[in-house]
Amino acid sequence: MIVTRTPLRISFAGGGTDLPSFYRSNTYGLVLNTSINKYIYVTVKKHPRVFTREKFRLSYSETELVENLEKIKNPIIRECIKFLKIEERLYISTISDIPASTGLGSSSTFCVGLLKALYAFKKKRVGPKQLSEEAFYIERDVLKRPVGKQDHYAAAFGGLNYIRFNDDESTNVKSINLSKKNKKYLENSMAVFWTGIQRLSWKILHNQNARHLENVIALNIIKNQAIELKRLFEKKKISIDKIGNLINEGWETKKTLSKNISNKFIDNAFEKAFQSGAYGGRICGAGGGGFVLFITSPKYHKKLIKNMKKIGLTKFDLSFGNKGSMILINLQ
Repeated sequence: MIVTRTPLRISFAGGGTDLPSFYRSNTYGLVLNTSINKYIYVTVKKHPRVFTREKFRLSYSETELVENLEKIKNPIIRECIKFLKIEERLYISTISDIPASTGLGSSSTFCVGLLKALYAFKKKRVGPKQLSEEAFYIERDVLKRPVGKQDHYAAAFGGLNYIRFNDDESTNVKSINLSKKNKKYLENSMAVFWTGIQRLSWKILHNQNARHLENVIALNIIKNQAIELKRLFEKKKISIDKIGNLINEGWETKKTLSKNISNKFIDNAFEKAFQSGAYGGRICGAGGGGFVLFITSPKYHKKLIKNMKKIGLTKFDLSFGNKGSMILINLQ
């Protein structure tokens, strides 16, 4: 039995510049994101032959009992098994700390965690860079999803990172080391809320990709905002109001990329948040729903939580994570 734990992520700046349609024709893309203390757990084990009805037993939001690999409905499971050319009978199950399609990178996190587990099943070690690139390849090139690279790298490496995606397909990961004081202050200044809206991110990203030539100016602005946010994060004493304002500038720019990124409900939530003392905010992930992040002084948190609850947003407690995808159990 193999069990992996792989972190979800929150992006602060640069989302959209990690798409190949941008970084391949604009020298590079930049993203500043962090893994969080919410995870996807994947279990992989040999499936005994006593289960004569199926070769594969898969348990996620659905249950599949399948004899033929090609008939597996879950595309990530099917393609990861094919990619690693595994012939054995398999039982695969997953547990997630959050619902799917909510903007925290769950599909890419699952892909990274499953690949790591399957490599361990084959008794092979794999580094985070290879894991990131192979998971991205499966989602982007095999499954033809219009995803960017940041989620795979956040899941595989973990921690607070400044990630550069180069036009030659190389990627550089730089860890940002906050002091304990600044880390605690930043975490205490973050307020994340669940909108209750689940959506398929690639539908929004399809539209964004189709408009990539129109979006070049906006995406370069977003890239520069990531550079500036890194500078603010690395100051000896961080300024929450400046960080919040810059994150909000990024959100306003992001909304121009696609009409599906925001809606009346989300716009109203932002208006109420600003009235409650928030300096800035952004939707986590592609947009359209999921989780929303607000930056505010800790003294305004109670007011913000109260007013968000009135319009149907639920406070979601989290903190930074510092480890990428890892093996918790390896019994072979």
